[in-house]
Amino acid sequence: MNNNLEIIFEEWKANLRSKDRSAVAVSSNFEELFEELKKAGITFDEAHGLLSKAIKAHQPDNGLAKNVWKQFKHNPKIGCYSEKEFIDRWNSDIASKATEAFFSLYPREKIKDPEDSEPKVYGNMSAKEYKAQRKYADQYPILNTAALEKKMLLESYNPLEDIKNILGDEDSNGNS
Repeated sequence: MNNNLEIIFEEWKANLRSKDRSAVAVSSNFEELFEELKKAGITFDEAHGLLSKAIKAHQPDNGLAKNVWKQFKHNPKIGCYSEKEFIDRWNSDIASKATEAFFSLYPREKIKDPEDSEPKVYGNMSAKEYKAQRKYADQYPILNTAALEKKMLLESYNPLEDIKNILGDEDSNGNS
């Protein structure tokens, strides 16, 4: 393991004792760690290898978790049925926030579709993507905005009566 990585992690872990570890502060605690790692030039793989250790370091020890459960077990906002479920949810919440913080600072490289190697000629779409999008869009009727604008200008537009007309389903006499 990278020596710089270990030093940053050990410092972060030691500082956890004095940090706010409430549910509101969990994400920022992990963001602080991963920002430091990023600044130090630690790679995605090295930082990802540290993720489980960081989660474990942030999770409460059994004694603390049991004491918190005893304080809150009668609180209806907890919504848990057992001490084990309460602790499991707490630990799971910490793991989720840590993982989210990790991927926000170390985004995973997207795997490129080998079939979509065509040049991007329509904005950021290839001809194949554009044709697929047009095919999907053409499944729906075209909005008759000219007729709609004309009725609005004449102040005769009534959305409840004219709803079929908007899509061109009926003519002005109500015929389909």
